[in-house]
Amino acid sequence: METVAAAGYARGAATRSPACCAAMSFSQSYRAKAARPPTTFYGESLRVNTGRSALPARQSRAASRAALSARCEIGDSLEEFLTKATPDKNLIRLLICMGEAMRTISFKVRTASCGGTACVNSFGDEQLAVDMLADKLLFEALEYSHVCKYACSEEVPELQDMGGPVDGGFSVAFDPLDGSSIVDTNFTVGTIFGVWPGDKLTGVTGGDQVAAAMGIYGPRTTYIIALKDCPGTHEFLLLDEGKWQHVKDTTTIGEGKMFSPGNLRATFDNPEYDKLINYYVKEKYTLRYTGGMVPDVNQVLIRKPANVTNHCLVKLNIGEINLSCQSASLALNSSILCDPDHS
Repeated sequence: METVAAAGYARGAATRSPACCAAMSFSQSYRAKAARPPTTFYGESLRVNTGRSALPARQSRAASRAALSARCEIGDSLEEFLTKATPDKNLIRLLICMGEAMRTISFKVRTASCGGTACVNSFGDEQLAVDMLADKLLFEALEYSHVCKYACSEEVPELQDMGGPVDGGFSVAFDPLDGSSIVDTNFTVGTIFGVWPGDKLTGVTGGDQVAAAMGIYGPRTTYIIALKDCPGTHEFLLLDEGKWQHVKDTTTIGEGKMFSPGNLRATFDNPEYDKLINYYVKEKYTLRYTGGMVPDVNQVLIRKPANVTNHCLVKLNIGEINLSCQSASLALNSSILCDPDHS
């Protein structure tokens, strides 16, 4: 498979980040969770019917694929799908809790006032109010899951102790609202997150993830999930009644002639990136760039087999956190399609 996007993302997944998030620093606000009332979304307590369990022994990939294809069906709810797709009840709980948070974020994005910015984050980037709300909701969902040990985000790069277990638990890195600078133009934006086993977010690779996902807030709201030991990526649509329904599976990415070059200004400083862009133009590739990483990668997953996407993240002061929150997470989605065994 010669798809440029997949190859690029697969390389990203294998790249060991020197620091996927900043040095360990625990927020007092998350230590005091015992005094905090239960988290609710849309006025309802989170309804998760799965219990806790230790991380099960790894099944063979072949058996996992056969079992998944035999059991999972289009039209399943998110919980029904996950129950069939993985025996790890802790992972099921975490992904359902993140889905609840993204349901609320979708509503807030549609109704947010984007007339100005609220503050500046630790990297010097202006944040819209909806950015901070999304960040807060996702941290609360991870804490409420009781299965997340540590988490960090692009807005809060210091590790936050979520109170979950080390054994059988997970650590999560996320970008709460990728593309927030284009919210006011009514373009599609999204959430990106990756899930690693245990209590490590440093010294790990994208290939170590057990799951990665993105939420896409556009004309429709979708939740696309990749599980390391299951084939393909799986799309869920947010219905009017607030439920996630399984609507699409993508198992391959074909070759194509579409490209989405992020940060074109980098061609001035990066000769290889400039050479790549010139190649695309010379070979008459079609430019499709939305201004956000989530919708551009989603084009690869949805509009197969005619897509090639390439992003160049060279914003040096946030490069490390971007590797964790964005590139590594989306790499798992792409590499599973191109090489289900991650070889």
